[in-house]
Amino acid sequence: MKHLFALAAFTILAAPLAAAPKVTSIFKPGAEGEIVKLDQQGRLELKVAGSDVAERVPLDEIEEISMGLSAVERKPDETPLRLVLTNGDLLFGAPLDDPGGADDLFKFTSPRLGELTVGIEHVRRIESVRNVKPGVLAELDANAKYDCAYFAAEGDKREESDPRAELVRIGKDGINIYNDLINGEKYEGDKYPWSRLRGVVCKREAFAASNELTGIFTLRDGTILRGKVKAWGGGEIVVVHPLLKEIKLSERNVMTVTFKNGRYVYLSDMEFGKTPEERPYYLPADFKPEDHLFKVKRDSAQGGSPISIRGKVYAKGLGVHAISKLTFNLRKGYSKLVGIAGVDDSAGDLASVEFKIYGDGKLLYESGVLRRSSSEKAIDISLVNVEELVLEVTAADNADVQDRANWANIKVVR
Repeated sequence: MKHLFALAAFTILAAPLAAAPKVTSIFKPGAEGEIVKLDQQGRLELKVAGSDVAERVPLDEIEEISMGLSAVERKPDETPLRLVLTNGDLLFGAPLDDPGGADDLFKFTSPRLGELTVGIEHVRRIESVRNVKPGVLAELDANAKYDCAYFAAEGDKREESDPRAELVRIGKDGINIYNDLINGEKYEGDKYPWSRLRGVVCKREAFAASNELTGIFTLRDGTILRGKVKAWGGGEIVVVHPLLKEIKLSERNVMTVTFKNGRYVYLSDMEFGKTPEERPYYLPADFKPEDHLFKVKRDSAQGGSPISIRGKVYAKGLGVHAISKLTFNLRKGYSKLVGIAGVDDSAGDLASVEFKIYGDGKLLYESGVLRRSSSEKAIDISLVNVEELVLEVTAADNADVQDRANWANIKVVR
């Protein structure tokens, strides 16, 4: 989950609004136009300029919807907190007082989402933007017997003096931590103002993901939100969220939408057919693969930031560092591979890599040398009757220095 927190650096100034959304399908060219509605057959209906015939694209065939908008700068006064939920969603906003004294709930307000009521049991991590950088606070040990760890505003060390900590209340002025040894029958625990906290990391079971078609919304402030699309039209999207119930989004707040559980499978959601082969360019005699620093990351770039190529952020994909070889067992179950190859924006100027794709040992694709300044490369190749798929990234110039590479939104189509 750590990679999500790096979105705090997502503060590019806004650009002029685009004229119309662009809907890209995995089976036909993209269509650009006003989204009129989501029909009863689960298709988005678009009004395309210059045509009297509506374009209809099934949601489960959509690769991406780009709203043509750029990011906006977040203001710490408006969004002092980063909130990560158990389903992996990342929200930016401010806390409000709990609703009617219900300690297990708290209110959270976001400039992009409005006011939300959140259950404390759904909070995996909550951080103060002013007091801690993204991705710094460590996750809890899987065997930890306590509910959460909280961190003071100074230094990296957690408050080890309270190992039986339990988060019991979140409010506008701060949080309450309870410890049965220290607090006894004082069930409200001790209060810690936001100014004293860097954050709280909670031990939570991962949310059981649904097999339903799920939209992944990347908002202009870096928020990532997942949910079922219930309705779309008139510039508004109604999303049924698994933890926050129903949310209404304005198209003006959305940068991109991708979908999960459609007629394709993201490789970042699949198991590897073999242990990934990852190693440095200059291989020391005592090299141990398990000690290699640059292991593949799912839905994240190397370094922990969101996958980003030429300023465009991708919600799904595989972030690797040259030299890398990833293997997937397809068992002849897919028709083609679709995605984007490119060097991550966080790579340095010395980065230079080559992307190669093999099907059953046969070379199917090679990108040529790509650098951070290179345009992204679109991938759309046949996988008919392919059993084993291999994605390889090799180093080009400058050995493997700064070679952060992305297989962005990479997926196999059924």
